Amino acid sequence: MSTNSETLEQLDYLLSKLVRKYPEGDDNSIMTDISFQAKADTGELILFDDDDETIATTVIPDWIGYNEENFSEIVSATLKKYLSDHKEDMEKLSILHPFSFLLVDDDKETINELYEVDDEAIVINHEDLMKGLNEDLNSFIKKLLSE
Repeated sequence: MSTNSETLEQLDYLLSKLVRKYPEGDDNSIMTDISFQAKADTGELILFDDDDETIATTVIPDWIGYNEENFSEIVSATLKKYLSDHKEDMEKLSILHPFSFLLVDDDKETINELYEVDDEAIVINHEDLMKGLNEDLNSFIKKLLSE
């Protein structure tokens, strides 16, 4: 499922609500993480804080009724790409660092960490950091044992 202009418009809407709630330079910085909750049956995408207070809600039409098992992966990939493309906006929020953007399920349990903002580094995708590690270690051990 590709991300179309309507999906991007809805994500822009959520971002605008987030920026208004936590504007740059606000002296009342808050400590929180930001969570996304996606519902496949309605296409609803909810943005909320650690206190489960809803910041904004929108509907992603492409997601309505999507009943494949890979729904969470599609939502994660879409949101990771979007957040990565808007990293400057994420860094300016008046939220104390470090903070994370999370994808959560209906019970508010974390499915995936989408984006982390830290004073020293920004990690977008933890999986990529470890990609191929097993193969590299196996190759190293084989080479070590053969000598």
